[in-house]
Amino acid sequence: MSAALAIYTSGRQDWGILLPVARALAARWPVAVIAGGLHRRAALPESLARWPPAALLDDLPANDSDPAIAAAAGRTLQGLAQALPAVGAQALLVVGDRLETLAAGVAATALRLPLIHLHGGETTLGAIDDRCRHALTRLAALHAVAHPSYRERLLAWGEPAERIVVSGAPALDALYAAALPDATTLARELGGPLGRPLVLVCLHPATLGADPAREAQAVREGVSAALAALPEARVLITRPNSDAGSAAIAAAWQAWAAADPRVLLAGDLGSERWWGLMAQASALVGNSSSALLEAPSFDLPVLNVGERQRGRLRVGRVWDAPGEPAAIAEALRAILARDEPLPRARRPSALGDGQAAARIAAAVADLLALPERERLRKAVA
Repeated sequence: MSAALAIYTSGRQDWGILLPVARALAARWPVAVIAGGLHRRAALPESLARWPPAALLDDLPANDSDPAIAAAAGRTLQGLAQALPAVGAQALLVVGDRLETLAAGVAATALRLPLIHLHGGETTLGAIDDRCRHALTRLAALHAVAHPSYRERLLAWGEPAERIVVSGAPALDALYAAALPDATTLARELGGPLGRPLVLVCLHPATLGADPAREAQAVREGVSAALAALPEARVLITRPNSDAGSAAIAAAWQAWAAADPRVLLAGDLGSERWWGLMAQASALVGNSSSALLEAPSFDLPVLNVGERQRGRLRVGRVWDAPGEPAAIAEALRAILARDEPLPRARRPSALGDGQAAARIAAAVADLLALPERERLRKAVA
């Protein structure tokens, strides 16, 4: 197979971001998708199954320990060192900040392929992802950022202005265009009523911060206290990522669901169900990037817990609370005191207007129009 462009996806969490971009690029060039990481944990998303990956890497960590995660990143590097030449890639596109994504960037660099990086310039000071993201910035030949402030940060680091496009967040392209399931459909597919209020919980390990088990317990106690006087309330919890400490969070959620019939563990929802739940929810609690990136498109109140997202731009309605039960309960009670109409309508936010993929495709066209030796050149201070 010969492809002008390769895209690496490490799981559902980034495929929802990459899919609109992949479609825009495929309208101009052959595109090869290389999948790995968390895609090995469950069945491929339907949209990716319809776009058979050119390669499916065996790079899922054996467990959530640091050595296992480091070893998996090594397998990502090794797998892409073989897959990228096999598909005839002229460039590699990646998104974000995970360790396996950094390994993909290293593979492209070793093969002297230009790296196209989405969502650079952002900051998550409580997670090792922060370092991975900034390392990818240094490796990348082209940057597509979600907000003008991120462009300013890359310029301050010496990245050339002509290699930075303020695209907006490509995940929002799909969010604004998707046909979202309504409350009846969600209740049927999830196996129970959504409840009123519905509180979504999405918590990942703060890999440079708090103990994950303690933080999960604080979220459980704080949310439970806030909902104590609301018998019709329901809590829907998504699975944590595979970072070090995720097993402790997963165990805490299992115990919570076993003890409280109002709590539902959702596993891998897929983008449309997740967005449909955002439209029906009264609050989102946790520390996920989705809470700060996608929730503003629904004007959904977010209670960000702990240090993981410290430093990231706040757009929309975001409350920050330390990982302490009393603080979480107090903030969530204040949020839920507002009886807001549901479902929530989608609207453009400061992070995107639904045209990000088109802007990225145009910037990639400019990059690929350069002579091959010029694509890698950039002046970095």
